[in-house]
Formats: sequence, structure tokens, C-alpha cells
Amino acid sequence: MSDYFYLDVEIKLAEEPNQLSALYLKGSIERSLTKVFGEIGGQTEVDLLKFDAQRKRIILRVPKEFYVKLRAAITLIGEFQGVPCNFQVKKASPLLLSLVETHVDFAGQTVA
Repeated sequence: MSDYFYLDVEIKLAEEPNQLSALYLKGSIERSLTKVFGEIGGQTEVDLLKFDAQRKRIILRVPKEFYVKLRAAITLIGEFQGVPCNFQVKKASPLLLSLVETHVDFAGQTVA
């Protein structure tokens, strides 16, 4: 079994922020971890593996012992660059391959 947990997270924003980038998103998550768990407790290794700006989705990797802390910190993020938002975990798994999208995930999307 993997020593990591992988999360597929969607960011829902009330309006478009000034700049939506992987660096700013990761910083927002790290600030939330520190705010919730303090300087020592918030020191969690979080890797942003994939960033899709168009769909506002990210794939995160975290050591399995910090998975619960990360979920809590993500849940408590209420704004991004002053814009009200929420982070919704779509899938989570100890296996990265299980986050692969299937045809069901594409329902409602049109192909040009």
C-alpha cells in the first residue's frame, strides 16, 4: 500500500480571481494548514501534482499520516485572493491511478 494519499480537488469561486495559478493555490492550502494547526502542526508536506486552470481542478499528494489534516484545512478555506470560494474534494485514494477520469466524469461535456 502507498505511503501517500492523493486528492482530486475542485475549486469553486464566486468570481474569477486576479490570478489563478498553481503557486497561489498551494500557498492558500499551506496558509490554511498553518492557521488551523499552528506553525508546528501545519508543517505538512503537500505536493501539487497537477493543475488544470480551465476546470479549476488540482491533484494533491500528501503523506497518509497527514491526510486528515489536509482534508480539514482544505474544508476551512473560505476565500482565495479575496474571492469567496470553497475547495471540494472530488476523489481521494491511496492509489494515484484510481483518480483517472472515466467516461462518466465527462458526462455533459462536449467534444469539438
